[in-house]
Amino acid sequence: ISGWDRFGACLSFIGRNFLPFGLVAAAGLGAVCPGPGLELARIGLQRWTTAGIFVCSGLGLRWQEARSASQAPGALAFGLLSILVFTPLLALPVLRLPIEPFALPAGLAVFLFMPTTLSSGIALTQAAGGNTAFAVLLTLGSNFVGVLTVPFALALAFGSGAAAGAPGISIPPGPMFCSLLVTVLLPVAAAAALRAAVPAIARAVDARRRALGILSSCLLISVPYTQVSKAVAGGLEVSLGPLLAVVAAALAIHCLYLAFNAGAARALALGGQEGDPGVRGIRQAVVLCGSQKTLPIAVTVLQQLGPALGPAAGLAVVPCIACHIGQILVDSVLVARWSAAGAPETPV
Repeated sequence: ISGWDRFGACLSFIGRNFLPFGLVAAAGLGAVCPGPGLELARIGLQRWTTAGIFVCSGLGLRWQEARSASQAPGALAFGLLSILVFTPLLALPVLRLPIEPFALPAGLAVFLFMPTTLSSGIALTQAAGGNTAFAVLLTLGSNFVGVLTVPFALALAFGSGAAAGAPGISIPPGPMFCSLLVTVLLPVAAAAALRAAVPAIARAVDARRRALGILSSCLLISVPYTQVSKAVAGGLEVSLGPLLAVVAAALAIHCLYLAFNAGAARALALGGQEGDPGVRGIRQAVVLCGSQKTLPIAVTVLQQLGPALGPAAGLAVVPCIACHIGQILVDSVLVARWSAAGAPETPV
């Protein structure tokens, strides 16, 4: 293999994993070169990039796929409860972790409260041969309902932190709900409505899905750059130990999510009895989508929590990045295992 072939293969690999590489590079660049990030924060770029992320998400939504996946209401109910109620419970012990600064476990806890990913859960379900339409339904349902529930859940969890030895943080849920409504729900709904109303836009978006994904990734990558830049410019220093501890906690929690959702899917016979047509695909969608959390909404929430978390607020995005990358890597290995084993009935 020539040097050019190796170079081309390397570029192709980076292109397929553009978002994880970009997030890591942005955090590193913010640590060593915070000046441009501070300028971007000063002009308020994050408000526009956040809205742009969810406009891209709305343009890519395919409502007809979600409408075709209503054959398993029990599995749908469990999936939504797992995403929005059961899995966020682990955020409570995370807030008690003896890791300093508190922004690190706080960022991880915020991530655990989030609804499922906007795209990777669907993509991995499709790659595994699962029920993609059901994954779309779980994604849409959890993200729309999550905008309503997340502010109140965060207010309860962080407000009770003082009793556990962690600093209690007052989070008024009303302003956060209004912020999520404006920055998340309205852009997604408006873009999705535009796609549904104008078939030419839907065709153009579908023909350029990769370009739209790269644009969305670039907008998302700019957020940790500005956040980390502000933390570093404020003179905050963090040793490697706390960072490794919170990354290890993130990976362990994601593995627990996978085990919980897989066990519950089998124990509750979600989608029907084993051997019934389509059962495996529904369970795979529940396991993957039920175990993942979305990064864009997490960083949107962290921007609202900045004043409450203090000078270290910019570092709260670091565990979110680690969680996002970790869940993609772990679930990619899981999907490859399913494919190599002929997609067995037992997910994990």
